[in-house]
Amino acid sequence: MGRGLCRRPHPEAATRARAAYICRNRGREGTSRRLNLKLPTPKRSPPIVTAREEREHGRAAAMRLPRNRSIPMTLPAQIRPSVGEQLITKVSRLFNGTITDVLNELFQNARRAGAQRIDVDLGEHEGKPALFIADDGVGIDDPAAFVTLGRSGWSDQIARREDPAGMGVFSLAGKRVTVRSFSRAADVGWTVTIPEDGWQGEQPLTVETSEIRRGTQLVIAMSAEWLPNLQSQIEATAKHFPLPVRFQGAALPREDFLKDACRIEEWRGCRIGIFSDSYDIPSDPRLNFHGVKVPCRMPAIGEIEARRKWTVRVDIVDAPSLQLVLPARKEMVENAALADLRVEVQAAIYRAIALNGEHRLSFKDWQRATELGVGLPEASPWLCAWRPRTADGNAYVEDERVEVASMILIPRHEADVEQCAAKVLTEEKLGFRPVFAEDKFSGYRRYDELPRVPGLSFTIERQGELFHYADDDVVFDHVESGGVTAITLNIPIVRCAEFDEPVAILSLPVDMLVCANASSHVDEAHIFVQEGAIVTPQALAQLIEDAVFAYDEDCDSDSWGRQHDDFIRDARHFANKLLLGKEEALLEQIRSAFRDDVQWLIPEGLTLTLEADVGKAQIALAATDPEAGPTAA
Repeated sequence: MGRGLCRRPHPEAATRARAAYICRNRGREGTSRRLNLKLPTPKRSPPIVTAREEREHGRAAAMRLPRNRSIPMTLPAQIRPSVGEQLITKVSRLFNGTITDVLNELFQNARRAGAQRIDVDLGEHEGKPALFIADDGVGIDDPAAFVTLGRSGWSDQIARREDPAGMGVFSLAGKRVTVRSFSRAADVGWTVTIPEDGWQGEQPLTVETSEIRRGTQLVIAMSAEWLPNLQSQIEATAKHFPLPVRFQGAALPREDFLKDACRIEEWRGCRIGIFSDSYDIPSDPRLNFHGVKVPCRMPAIGEIEARRKWTVRVDIVDAPSLQLVLPARKEMVENAALADLRVEVQAAIYRAIALNGEHRLSFKDWQRATELGVGLPEASPWLCAWRPRTADGNAYVEDERVEVASMILIPRHEADVEQCAAKVLTEEKLGFRPVFAEDKFSGYRRYDELPRVPGLSFTIERQGELFHYADDDVVFDHVESGGVTAITLNIPIVRCAEFDEPVAILSLPVDMLVCANASSHVDEAHIFVQEGAIVTPQALAQLIEDAVFAYDEDCDSDSWGRQHDDFIRDARHFANKLLLGKEEALLEQIRSAFRDDVQWLIPEGLTLTLEADVGKAQIALAATDPEAGPTAA
């Protein structure tokens, strides 16, 4: 036997064979001995095993593994993205099944096929309501392409310009659809019916010949959810679509997506429309892809004191790099092309503003226009006249423009501070016309040169003790409302934006001070009146209302009118008690209650007589004496 066919026995196997031999023959020796053999340690070198033994050993090892263990896999050296076959079974969930999705996708397919018009009709098919959509385009050459997810079948030019994904027709998944189309390649018409459960690829679909000679027609089983708003949805889809659409034989109205734009610019296959007086609503569609309108965040620029903004709409004509998120096409892909479009939109708005000749842009926006190469003059120099605001902020007053050179900037303060400063914060007292400060104008040369008041504060003196009150301050609880020796408004004057330290501080006396203490209730406010000042209860009550009252919008609260009436009653009572004393305040409170709740009940020509104390009340009605004079209520 040749040497190459021999195998050397493994040392461990030989030892085991020897042990077995001894066990078999130990009885023959007439003695019973315990076998105690020490097996030699095998060498580190692997045994020589044939390929067949290796395979059999592997199968045996696998059978010995626990059930919850698996054989380690071998990692691949390279991988490549692909689409799993299971995706086709989930196509009914790629779209939400609305009529808007279906119309958008089918209209786009018709346009790409070179159709000149689209006809939509509502009728019956196989005895059930159906929607008929037909176009006069080139048709579909390969029926298989129609139901192949991810295969568009469009020409290279269409693929380059619009990047179709071959997914739109699956917006019909889950619905029974009959398709008729003409194949130019086969020079024959064809038809196929796809049942509701036929979109998952689990059953073959029979293709038959058809008499159709041009275009494509789809017959779609109507969903009950589509019927109520069907016509309005078709009209909305056709409104900005580039091709004529007819519904039930009547042409639907169309209009330019950029209608009413004050200016239109073209850029890289886009038409940018600028609108000068518009609201910037995030949900509004800003981009139009051949009739598919999608919301997209676009720059909107507002001017100071303007309620509306400069906004844009963009009509996409031929811009392949601007892409929609698939498959539903309801939002934009955030890429470099979209970022470039936003920059160009900003520049287009600034160019439109430049044509107006004047503007009210913030200094930051003015700088941005300069960065984009659009030269603009400084903002118009007028500012809004200063006036105190009320705590409720309910009354709207048209802002008065001030364009004089001698203006002084007053910042916003809390309502109680502004209301109490209003009588002395005048042009006569200051020597300048007070106007509202507008921080967004900081940086403009003319604005920065104006004098300004950094902040207002009050000093209250009572029996030699001084108290201070300003924004965010709270008067100490131990300090009681009432008369004080003096109330002074402190007004620091700063020369211009270049300086911080005031060049002067004006100290002007005021008659009344209402400290709201960040509350909207009379009983939580501190109210002071300078001793010797001529102040009426009506004037003080009005100041309390303007400085303190604010409507509580809590769902458990009363209406604005009820809250306001209650507050006015409390404010008048407080003012009467502070200025007239407790007894007179009580009389005025009774008179007010009588006027509000009783007097209107007295019939004309009669006089009511009332005598009352804590325990009883005597009331009498008698004819009015024509010779008697009127009595006080």
